[in-house]
Amino acid sequence: MSEVSSDRPPGGGRIAGTQAIGRAFAVLDMFRSAGTDLGVVQISEQLGFTLSTSHRIARALVAEGYLAQGEGRERYRLGVQALLLGQAAQRSLGLQVARPVLQGLAEQTGESINLGLADFDRAVVAQRIESRQALRLSVEVGSSVELHATSMGKALMAFNDDLRRRVLEGPELPALTSRTLTTQAQLAADLEQIKQRGWSIDDEESMLGVRCLAAPIIAPDGVARAAVAVQAPAVRMPDGRFAELGPEVRRAADELARILPL
Repeated sequence: MSEVSSDRPPGGGRIAGTQAIGRAFAVLDMFRSAGTDLGVVQISEQLGFTLSTSHRIARALVAEGYLAQGEGRERYRLGVQALLLGQAAQRSLGLQVARPVLQGLAEQTGESINLGLADFDRAVVAQRIESRQALRLSVEVGSSVELHATSMGKALMAFNDDLRRRVLEGPELPALTSRTLTTQAQLAADLEQIKQRGWSIDDEESMLGVRCLAAPIIAPDGVARAAVAVQAPAVRMPDGRFAELGPEVRRAADELARILPL
C-alpha cells in the first residue's frame, strides 16, 4: 500500500500556474460528492465559474472520458475513465486486503463498517460494508466527513498531531446537530479521553439518530492516517453497547494496522 498522507500544500494544494488543472479537479470533485448527474448551471453556481468556463471544462473532460453526457443536453455524469482511475487508486493503496477484516467486524457487530482515510481537514470513506439490517444509513464510498463531528475523524485526530493541531487551532467548529462539539476546548477534552481508552464515539454529533464508534489504525511511526468505524441507528446503539464494541473495533484496527502498510 502506498503511504497515505494527510498533508497538502498551503492554499488547498494549488500550485502557481495550474489554474486550469485546479478548476478541472474542482469539477470532478463536485461530481464525486454529488453522486449524480449535474448541469453546467449548477457547476457555475457552486464553483463560481462563468457559464462559458464551465462549458469548456465539461467538454474537455468529456473528450478525455472523465465525464459523459447525461440524459439532458447540458447535463453530465462521471465517465468510464473516472471509474478506471478510482479502481486503480484502490489497487495502488492496497485497500482490498482490508475487506476480510471489515467483513468479519460487520458479521460480529451486525452493523455497517467504514474504513476512512485522513484527507487534509476531512476523512474520506474508502471502504464500506453495509449492514444486513433493514434499518441502516446509506453512505457512499468516496464521501467525506467532518473530523470534529465523527467518530472516525476524532479517532484520527487523537493519534495524529498534525490533524489535531489543524482543527484545534483552526476556525470555529460548525454544529451539524445539537450534539456536535463546537468549541476547541470541548473537542480537546474529548480527544484526550479517546487517546486514553483507544476508541472514539459519535453520539449523534454528525447526524441525529445515528451513533458510531471508531478506532484509529496506527502506523509503525505511531501516527493514525486511517480509522475503522461501526455505524448504527441510535436505537441499536445504547450507551452500554459502546463498552462492548470498543475492544472489538480496537482489535480490528490493530489487525488492519498489521496488513495495511500505512
